This record gives sequence, structure tokens and C-alpha cells, in this order.
Amino acid sequence: MSTPWLRIHDDAQDGTLVVCFPPTGAHGASFAGWRAALPAGTALALVAPPGRGSRMDEEPVTGMAAYADAVAAGLRTAARGRRLVLVGVSLGALLAYETCRRLLDADVPVARLCVVAGQTPGDFHGDGGELTADDARAFVLRTGLTDPELLADPDFEDVLLPPVLADLRLSGGYDGRHAPALPVRLRAVWATDDEHVPRRAVEKWAAWTTLDCVVTAVEGGHYVHQEAPGAVVAACLDEHVPTAGGPSRRTLLGAGVTAVAGAVLTPGTATAARGRAAAPAPRPFEGDPTDPLALAVAMIRQNTSNPGDGAVTRPHALLLQGVFEAAGVATEIVSTPKQDNVHFLARVPAARPGGKKPLLLLGHSDVVPATGDTWTVEPFAGLVKDGMLYGRGALDMKGVTAAFVAALLRHVKEGTRFDRDVVLWSDCDEEQGPHGVRWFLSEHPDKVDPGVVLTEGGWVLGQRDGKTPMIAALTCNDKRSLLLRLETASYATHTSKPFTGQAVTRLGQALERLGGWRAHIRPNALSRQYFTELARATADPALAAAVRAMLDARTEAVRDRAGDEVVRLSDTPELHNAMLRTTAAFTATSAGYYPSIVPGTATAEFRVAFLPGGDDPGRTVAELRLLAGDGATLRVVGNPGETEEQAIDRLRGYLSVPDSTADTDVFRAWQEAVRQTHPGIRASACQFEAVTSAVPFRERGVPVYGIYPFTVTRDMLRRMHGTDEHIDVAALRQGTETVYQLLGRLRAAP
Repeated sequence: MSTPWLRIHDDAQDGTLVVCFPPTGAHGASFAGWRAALPAGTALALVAPPGRGSRMDEEPVTGMAAYADAVAAGLRTAARGRRLVLVGVSLGALLAYETCRRLLDADVPVARLCVVAGQTPGDFHGDGGELTADDARAFVLRTGLTDPELLADPDFEDVLLPPVLADLRLSGGYDGRHAPALPVRLRAVWATDDEHVPRRAVEKWAAWTTLDCVVTAVEGGHYVHQEAPGAVVAACLDEHVPTAGGPSRRTLLGAGVTAVAGAVLTPGTATAARGRAAAPAPRPFEGDPTDPLALAVAMIRQNTSNPGDGAVTRPHALLLQGVFEAAGVATEIVSTPKQDNVHFLARVPAARPGGKKPLLLLGHSDVVPATGDTWTVEPFAGLVKDGMLYGRGALDMKGVTAAFVAALLRHVKEGTRFDRDVVLWSDCDEEQGPHGVRWFLSEHPDKVDPGVVLTEGGWVLGQRDGKTPMIAALTCNDKRSLLLRLETASYATHTSKPFTGQAVTRLGQALERLGGWRAHIRPNALSRQYFTELARATADPALAAAVRAMLDARTEAVRDRAGDEVVRLSDTPELHNAMLRTTAAFTATSAGYYPSIVPGTATAEFRVAFLPGGDDPGRTVAELRLLAGDGATLRVVGNPGETEEQAIDRLRGYLSVPDSTADTDVFRAWQEAVRQTHPGIRASACQFEAVTSAVPFRERGVPVYGIYPFTVTRDMLRRMHGTDEHIDVAALRQGTETVYQLLGRLRAAP
């Protein structure tokens, strides 16, 4: 039974129905060799969109949603009583994926989704712009879709280019960055000689299924479905095709850490699309819950990227829920107004009720996106290579959460009873978004009432030899930042008439001046305490002398010179610089909107981060405004409706929040634990160089301590929120032991 959108061959009422989605500019004829290659009992359905093939005279569909809706509507009837397999080639892979989404939403089962030489939804950002026939012509020539001599024939071009252009507009307008992983088995086929979609791109499809993904290779180029139809049919339909490039998701999860260490697939869960079906549940965690590496890998594979308005964290929460409930620990998932943006709580009760207030282990499940810069590994694969665990969130902060969970569940497994409740909280909007810790404490004030909070913060650093532990820090306060926007203006004109003083060059000159700005060295009480310990801990006499000179300085000039020498001699100069002064970090620029127009305005944004007890924000803004010059406008970006003075006063209020006291049993337990697991190390309170979710608790007078329990290097610190983020596996295990020892010192008295 064919429909306008489907041409079904060898129609039968049962058996398997293979539905083929053509590549860019093509139609069902490109699958001409498939009928003879299909096994008995298998019917072939060819997708026939308007504007292509036999429907050439019809207006083409250039919207992904309309295309997939139409195919899914036809399949809801055609698929009855059949085993449904969707196969998409190149652009057809996206079309098959989106059609599969709609069928699953309508409770139509799909046995398998097969993608051939196709990029993933996440590779498309909806920024294709205005596409023309010249773009279609360039695409045809670049991909070898037809012979260049044929393209030179105007009549042939009139036939070929319109469907190509329609499909380019279809893919150019598609944004799949927030597309969900689907509960469907997936077969991804890589063409060995494909110059356009390499193996690595095909392997990324594993992130778009919550079930098994098998990646297999077939010899041929980008249009391998035409060159070798039998091989591609076998790769798509054979139940036992070996993988090319790594084990399937099931193999990875079942084999534990050994298999994980060599994996190259990305079995994370992509974020769910807004306004559509709920994010699917992940497969149960099958590793050792007391192994921080296995936990960290599983968490990294949940793609909880936060685009700015909050992340999709339900799959991550369900993963943690399964881990804790398998250990007999009560859990709770608390939803926020955003779909699938949730908080997760697990509570290990005290040996006796009515004692000390709970210890809260606070982590965040959301991570910054891994787009814009080129990674050498898949950011959501959880790959272990050369003793390092790579992935977005490995450092910030799924590695820390894994250490918290593994250490706590080890105590649970051993039957430890604590002198207070211990609560693990995975918060959803720490990076950005309106529904983080402050929202939760306002909406659910009775759910968590901690006596002490342990979250991300201080670092463990080694001596210059890279082997000997030097100093461990537990942070007791955070820096706070102010967003500033710089704008320059001139006038817009044609690019044929450039002039002196263009907005873009003015912006560059102002940024050059601001980029050279250095605030005075102003160590606050926490920084002084830390650097005092650093001078005692370091094996570098020159660094120790510079630190002492800085701390003993009686004038600003002497302190600045000594402080700059401390930064120069440090193995982690960016870290120590940020602990000693106000800093400026430049984050975005914008100018221009058309290639033949000199823009009339240009803007840049940067964050200025302040130490509590350091520079006054109002005076600093005034200093930066003077430095930017008369040709630039500097504005404070506050909350909606805030004036500049109100935003600065709000920041002053944050900076006045007192440091967390070190006079608690948890702080002392940390000092004892870190000295046990890192012999010879100095352990100090410290100022954190960034902001965390600690502030709402500190405002309530609750002591909050920040800890990254594993030893880090300058390279690891520089890759935080950057490319190839990673942590040392051995350090992760050692840091987990520190958390375990800390918790052990909170055992209930017999």
C-alpha cells in the first residue's frame, strides 16, 4: 500500500519493512540495487518527497519537521504488523532519525534505525543562512553527486539543482543540538573511502541511542549505498555484524572499566528537545558503584550540556538513582519548571536521629557545552587514554561527584553508621540557568537543612617534580564577578569605501588597552593563610622567598612586584594570579552582519572577578571605563531592570558574605584525611578563584567548603571548561580515598 510519500515494493502484510531515506538531492531511484539484495520476507519502502523524482513538479518541503511528520503519518498505517527498519543515507540519516522520533512518540515500534555515511543531529546548528543555486552547484561538485560535464548543461542543471537546494535548505535550517537519544537499536555504517563523513563522525551516532549501537565499516565512498548495495544491506540488517571502532554500548557497560578504557564510542544521552517527549531513561549502571572511574565514565556519557537556560539532567539523575537504590539508599528526584531539568537527592540516615545537622555533598550534573573548539577525543565518550579520563565534566565536576558517590557507597556497603545524615545532592543549573541551588532552597526550604556543605573548590598541587605532594586547599569563600559590555561605534558603509576609525578597529584598540590591565595584588585573609602554607610547603626556595616578600610588603608597589614574581615562579600561574587580585576574562565579541557592509557598531563582553575584601567593584568599573577611552562605551550588564549602581551594590553584598569558619569537625576531618592519603602535604583553608553554588548557603551562615580531592596540573586546570578536559585516573582514585577517609571520621560512636 503506497502513499504519496512512500513507494512500497514487494508489498506484504507481515515480515520486515525497510524504509529508505535518500541523500541530498536524490530520490528513491538511488536505492535501485536494494530490492535484489534484501532477504526473503522483506519489503522495501522508498521515501518520495515532493520536489524530487516523480514529484518534481510539486513544491519541495524544506522544513525537517514537516518532512518527518509526513513520512511518519504514512508509516503509522504501513507499519502495522511489520518489523520496521529505517535506513537513512547522508542527509537521509537525519530524516530517518526525526521520523523515528515521531513514530516512537506515537507508540509505533521501530526495530532498528540505520544511518549510512551520515552526520549526527548534534552536528547541525540551524545556522545555514540564505542558500542559493550557487551553493547547490558547489555542493554537487564537492561531493561528486554527478559528472561536472553534465552539470555544465543548463537543462540538466535545471533538473538537478532545485532538489539539491531544497535539501540544503532543509539541513541548513535544522538544529539538532538538543535532540534526544532514542530508545531504539542503532546501526551506524561508515564508508571506508568517504571523504565527507569520516569514521569518527559516524561513531558519534552512539550518543543518539539509549540502547545498543553497532558501528560497522563497508568499503566504498560517500554514496556506498549505490556502489555496494549488498554490503550495506547486510550491514544494516544482519544481526551479527562485527563492530568497527569499538564495542557496542551493551559490551561497554557489561565489561566494566577494562572495556571502558579502550572505548571510542560515545554512549551518552543527548539532551532532550524542548517541548517534546521526556528524556529517555539510561540503561542501568552495571559497574562497581564504589569504583569512581566507572561512575565518572557513566556520568560523562550523559550529555548534560547547559546551553544557558539549564540542562536536561533527568537521565543523569536516573542513573544516580539506580546506583543508590541498588545499595538500599533512599532517593528523590525534584523537577523544575523546565522539562527534564531536575535535582537529585540521596540520603544516608544517621545512626541515631536528632543529632548533628546533615553533611551535604553537593555536586552539579550540568556541564558547559563542548562546542566551538575542536577536541581530539569525543567529549561525551568518557575515554581513558594514557592514564587520563577525558570528557566534558571530567574535572568540573562529574569526577568530584563520582568520588563523593563511590566513597559514600563504600561506607554503605561496609555497614558504616554516621553521626549525622549524609546527603548527596546533584544540582542541575550550576553553570547557568534559573533553577539552581538558590531556586531549590527557595521553593523547597525543608528538603535540605545541612550543618556543613562540601562541594567543588580547592585544589591539590604537587611539587615541581610532578610526584611529590605539596599543598591541598579547602576553599572557604568564592570570588564573585561582574559582566561588562564594551561597545564602539562609527558609521556603516559599503566595504569599497573603508575609512579610519571603523567600529571593529576601535573595538580592537580598546580591547588591547583593557587586555593589558592588571589590578593590584591584594591577598585577602584566606589567600594570606594559603600562601603562608605554600611558602612552607614548596621545595622551590625562590618561590618561597617571593611569597614571603609579598606577604611582608608594606607598600603597594613592593607587594605588586613580589606578587608578580610569585605568579611567574608558580607551576600554576593562572590559578595563583586569580587568588591574589581582581581579574578580567574576555568571553565574546560581535560585529557585522553582511559581507559587503562595514558595521557601524562592534561589541565585546568580559567578566571581572573580585576577591572578597579586595577591590571595590564601583572603583574598578570607573578605572576600566577610563582605560577603554572616549571612543568606547563600557556598561555593566546586570539583572533585568537593574541600574548599574544596583548591580554593583548587589555584588558588594555578595562580597561581604563572611568566610566559612574552619572551626568544624568536617574541616578537621578533611585535614586528617588528606594528610593520610597524601603523606607530607600541607593542608590549608583557601580562597577559591571562581564562583560555585556555595553562596546561598554561606548567606544563611552554613559553613561551605570547596574540594577537588585529586591532584591537578597546570594543563588540567587550563582545560577546565576547555578542550580535551581530563583528570588523572590514579589521582581520582587517591582523591576518592581522601573523601572516604573524611567520611570515616564522622562515624557514630558505638
